Amino acid sequence: MPVEFLSDDQASAYGSFPGTGFSRAEIDLQRITRHWEDILRVIASIHTGTVRAHEVIRMLSRDGNPTPLGEAIAHYGRIHKTLHVLRMADEPGYRRTMKAQGNVQEGRHALGRDLFHGRRGAGHRPGVPGPAQGLPDPHNPAH
Repeated sequence: MPVEFLSDDQASAYGSFPGTGFSRAEIDLQRITRHWEDILRVIASIHTGTVRAHEVIRMLSRDGNPTPLGEAIAHYGRIHKTLHVLRMADEPGYRRTMKAQGNVQEGRHALGRDLFHGRRGAGHRPGVPGPAQGLPDPHNPAH
């Protein structure tokens, strides 16, 4: 089922979802419209490599508070977050794709933990040198 955008008049007729906590924040379309040219400039600058993303992040807030452009980008992001949540609720295929992507990421994290942290230095795989094969353990001077 495709997502249908409502005009401001139509959306206000529906109201919020009472007791569900869904509508904690509103999307300010006027704020996005006011800063649209700047938003596009920021995106193009990051894409072309003119400016680095961490520099943009620093530019979008002052003393821990977002600038007006930062707030506009946050409101724009809420649109995509809302569409993602609605798609997760409505499309089983999309849910499966997101679950599969999460499983791949979890597998990568598990591999990284095993490779870089191991099991406190114990040689737990055949052919992998470590204290179990008689090599000195840097964490245990008595070995």
